[in-house]
This record gives sequence, C-alpha cells and structure tokens, in this order.
Amino acid sequence: MKISKKVIILSFLFLGISFITNAQESKVTIEFKNAETAAELIRTYTESLQKGDVNAMNSQLHEKAMIYGLGGGLDSLNVQQHKEYYTNSTNQFKHSISGDLYLPVKVENNWNEGEWILSWGTNTITNKKTGQEIVIPYHTASLIQDNKIIYIRYYYDMLNVLTTQGYTITPPKK
Repeated sequence: MKISKKVIILSFLFLGISFITNAQESKVTIEFKNAETAAELIRTYTESLQKGDVNAMNSQLHEKAMIYGLGGGLDSLNVQQHKEYYTNSTNQFKHSISGDLYLPVKVENNWNEGEWILSWGTNTITNKKTGQEIVIPYHTASLIQDNKIIYIRYYYDMLNVLTTQGYTITPPKK
C-alpha cells in the first residue's frame, strides 16, 4: 500500500513539474517587431467593413485564410466564402464599429504560436431598407502570417442578433 501511495504521489509530482516546465518554455509578449504593422492590418480590415468595401477586406486576407464564427455557424469559411458572406451583409446592412480596441500578442513555444491581434468592439449594423439597428458586441482573434490575416475567429452573441430581428425562443416541452 505504501508503494502505491508513493507511486501516485510521484506521478502527481512529475506531472506538476512537466506543467511548470511547459509553462516556463512558452513565451507571450505584447511588444514585438511586427506588432504595430499587424494591428494596422486589422484596423484596415475593420475600416473596410465600415466602408462596405469587401474587396479591401479580402485584400487583407492570406490566400489560404480560414474564418470561423461568422453567421453563428461552426463551419469555416475560405477567402471566397468570406467575400460572399460580407458582400451579402454589406448589401443589406451598414456596419458601424465603435469602442474598438486592438491588442497585439506574440506567442512562442505553445500550440497557438504566432503573432495575434485580439480585438474587441461594438458593431452596430443598420438595415438599409428598414433603418432597424442591431448592436453587436464582438471579439475577434486574428493570426497574422506574411503580413496577411491567415486565421480569424469571430465571437459574438448570435442570439442577440436573432432576437433583435424578432425571432423568439420556444422552451422545450417537459
């Protein structure tokens, strides 16, 4: 019994040491060579959305970019699908971004290694036909590679968008 307790204790000790070792190997910084250039890339992307210029938005994307979280779906979009999504959106809605904030983060020696821009803000979309406004707080995480956006993950409350448009939720039957 004493041997098995010792084995368990040693196992947890080694496991803890490996976590500490891994944590010490990874490095995260907000000050790095391309920080301002990367942040400007995302600002240009966001400004292009506000102007309704989908071609300018797409020109910020790497040719192999993948975009996640648009339209509330779990599916990814490629560059062409991104263009179609935003062409449809900007034809129907005017996008106005406010309270935007951009944080450059460089990660080394970790699963999410790379130069990231994390952004937050509020996208107020206005229906061009009805004038109805929908306020959408958002967060994006964008990975920059070769001075282009290679990956974007959108986070926002899709339920807020739907209920503002009049959709309702029906509770499950008991």
